[in-house]
Amino acid sequence: MPAGLKLARIADDVVEIQSDTPAHAQAIAKIVREFDVLEDVVAGLSCVCVSFEPDRALEVEAWLNSLPPIAQTHWDVSEPVELNVRYGGEFGPDFDQVCASLKVTPADLIGHHTAQVHTVEMIGFTPGFTYISGLPDRLAVPRLRHPRSRVAAGSVGLSGVFTGIYALAGPGGWPLIGRVEAQLFDPESETPFSLHPGQRLKFKAI
Repeated sequence: MPAGLKLARIADDVVEIQSDTPAHAQAIAKIVREFDVLEDVVAGLSCVCVSFEPDRALEVEAWLNSLPPIAQTHWDVSEPVELNVRYGGEFGPDFDQVCASLKVTPADLIGHHTAQVHTVEMIGFTPGFTYISGLPDRLAVPRLRHPRSRVAAGSVGLSGVFTGIYALAGPGGWPLIGRVEAQLFDPESETPFSLHPGQRLKFKAI
């Protein structure tokens, strides 16, 4: 990575920092969070967005520009965590339609999805929602044309070449193929969300 961070002001109170990979974005975010002037730091797949009070924009940009290069990083290779999934039926209301659109049998879809080692790339768009890579290109499907107003917590969806898991109940537009058995959010815990960026996953049909 060239010297310094690649910055772009995208609003009066937001600066975007480019990253090379999701792991690199997490490394940048960890360092940038040390600046207590910032109101929020959100790591994405290829960038980090930082927000602040508009009147501190010059101060924030000067601080970011003063940082040394943040090296490219890679996820730690760890043993995958296994998540039990109930596919189809009431747990995956779009399962049959996804199979039809992909021209695969239910057994094929489950087989392809459970055969992969997946990686949590980032957390967003709602608290705890996980964007998970590792889906084969042949299983890529588009988002729903009409999002649901409520998706059950633990629901497993597909969009593009990502698997997404809803840690909390709420609105969502991903085609749902199943639901994980585990509780992914515990508000009483010091670490309320059980999945985190860099974590490797395997899904198991039950």
